[in-house]
Amino acid sequence: MSIGARFLEIRKAKGLKQTDVAEAIGISHGALVNYEKGREPPASAILAFSQVYGVSANWLLTGEGRPDAESLDSIYARSIATAWAFLSRGGDDVEQDALIKLGGALFQYLLEHGEISPAMSEKIFALSA
Repeated sequence: MSIGARFLEIRKAKGLKQTDVAEAIGISHGALVNYEKGREPPASAILAFSQVYGVSANWLLTGEGRPDAESLDSIYARSIATAWAFLSRGGDDVEQDALIKLGGALFQYLLEHGEISPAMSEKIFALSA
């Protein structure tokens, strides 16, 4: 898949028009059309697209990893914070093993899906209890 195809994937996923994306990243509509058809965009367009739409520049360039720009450290920290909040909700001491187990499950889910719904949180919490 080309960089332009990844531009197209994100644009369609966000329900955006080509003209809106082109304007937002500072290129002509025709240039965006060409990129989406397979022409290599310049680094400035890739960087602008990455910043405006919160997409990983590495993913745009290589197709590897996740499209969202959130770092693994950030995802892990969010997983542990969510696990801690759930496990300590009753005021009891939290066992490190339980925190690691639940944090790991949340981290894996977030890596695969990016976000976690309240319903899925409850399922993961129930599995880890």
